[in-house]
Amino acid sequence: MEGYAHRFIYPWITLDYYQGLIYVVVFSITGVLAAGRKDVDLFGVVMLGLITALGGGTIRDVLLDIRVFWVQDFNYVWVGALAAIIAFFGVRNFGLQALYRPLLYLDAVGVALFCVQTIDRVLAMKRGGPVAVLLGIILGIGGGLARDVLAGRPTLLMGREIYATPLLLGGILYVILLKWFEQLPSSLMAVVFMVGFRWAAIRWDLAYPRFLRLGSG
Repeated sequence: MEGYAHRFIYPWITLDYYQGLIYVVVFSITGVLAAGRKDVDLFGVVMLGLITALGGGTIRDVLLDIRVFWVQDFNYVWVGALAAIIAFFGVRNFGLQALYRPLLYLDAVGVALFCVQTIDRVLAMKRGGPVAVLLGIILGIGGGLARDVLAGRPTLLMGREIYATPLLLGGILYVILLKWFEQLPSSLMAVVFMVGFRWAAIRWDLAYPRFLRLGSG
């Protein structure tokens, strides 16, 4: 545990830190895009972006009984707020009709990065691979669920497209890769797999066969 704690004392020298910054930016932007068709003011949009970006990580750190990441380093909040403000004015200047598809693609990147980072943290707490993968999935989609509920739109999890499966398979792949490779190549391969799988599902409207779905759609 001492080595892992050291990563939080000097977070700027770790892959974990940069992954966190990237997913905060991505999730914050998706929060703005989700609210794009609502009559929401700047403050409301920024708060939605921050809840989306920080909510899953906050729950994760509380469950793992470690210091909440943005409390330890407030730069996460500044970066998330700045990303939301920039996205807010970008949305105002470039129209709203094509927002849904960018939201889907960005969400795939955000949840993949978050899932990998969560698995890292759970494994560092000496928990098993299955626990790490399950928490990576649940908490990875948590921010997106909160975003969609607060924005008053259907959640991606309850759609017909394949959404959580890339996280499950990618999480398992990541745990396996860590047995043979260092963290950086393992995380890159896992993230590319998750994002590629999810993007393919979006691009070609991939879904499970009907006998594995409820309803007739």
